[in-house]
Amino acid sequence: MAQAIDVKGKLRVGPSPHIRSKRTSAWVMDQVLVALIPPVIAATFFFGWWVLVMVAIGISTAVASEYLYQKLTYKPIKIHDHSAAVTGMLIALSLPVTAPIWMIMFGSVFAIVLVKQMNGGIGRNYFNPAVAARVAIKAFFTPWLANWVLPAGLFGSGYRGVDAIGTATPLEFIGNGAQRVSEQVPGLWDLFVGFNLGGNVGETSKLAILIGMLYLIFRRIINPKVPILYIVTTFVVMGLWSSFNFDFMMTHVLTGTLFFGATYMATDYSSGSLTPEGKTVFAIGCGVLTAFFRITLDHPGGVGYSILIMNALAPFIDSKLMPRIYGHKSRPQTKFDRQSENS
Repeated sequence: MAQAIDVKGKLRVGPSPHIRSKRTSAWVMDQVLVALIPPVIAATFFFGWWVLVMVAIGISTAVASEYLYQKLTYKPIKIHDHSAAVTGMLIALSLPVTAPIWMIMFGSVFAIVLVKQMNGGIGRNYFNPAVAARVAIKAFFTPWLANWVLPAGLFGSGYRGVDAIGTATPLEFIGNGAQRVSEQVPGLWDLFVGFNLGGNVGETSKLAILIGMLYLIFRRIINPKVPILYIVTTFVVMGLWSSFNFDFMMTHVLTGTLFFGATYMATDYSSGSLTPEGKTVFAIGCGVLTAFFRITLDHPGGVGYSILIMNALAPFIDSKLMPRIYGHKSRPQTKFDRQSENS
């Protein structure tokens, strides 16, 4: 090892790494938890105190599931990295206020045990745990999620629809081949702020999600081009479909899970693309698929399916877009390149 020259005692000889940072996994997860506070506050204001109970159940179940799995499989306990808490909060916020307790617990256990831990734990899961759990809940328990529940207010019961009204989601009026905005869909301002809207509690106020997105960008937790390209791509594709009807395009942007998924789920480190160009392809792919599903399918949504599909494609995308190391004529080989050569 080359020895450094000590000039007047100012230089020290030591092994790498020489650059240290406070950006541990726990610190990054803490920033995501902070960024989720605005949606939690908005959800509590619109739907009532039961939202806080949902969040507590989601977090406690996710953390307990991770602890028990690692304990029973004799693996190091890593609940202090707070990644399980983030997953549990995301699942709770991705459900309507009428979701029963067992559904929140099922989603948290499914995400942590089946999607995250059985694939190796934090940093090794191919799919976003919260997205996979949300899609599984929607696939298996649609009757409990079919109604778009209007908010009960801060002092309403907000539980099992006692003070709530069930109605159809706006996506049912602007999806499935529609090219114009129905009169039954709320205005753009209501969609943005969250007034008189229902649905999954954490996705109601796009203003609150935008605050969380800006915080994550400012703290350099997420790459801004991922959520921006995701949302803009959906906006553009819907413009092409509707002959650039602005109200139709903006209604799609401000409706459903798009803002929430683009901010907190498509930006996941483990399941998304890692290369600079790969992130661009990943985000654009999510936007194109989301628009496609909304146009063609008979049921609302598409964000969860889109993210999971791009999660599956992320390793292949990175293998083809791996940047060339400076001074080398070709980019590094990946396991996909070696597999193709062997075949």
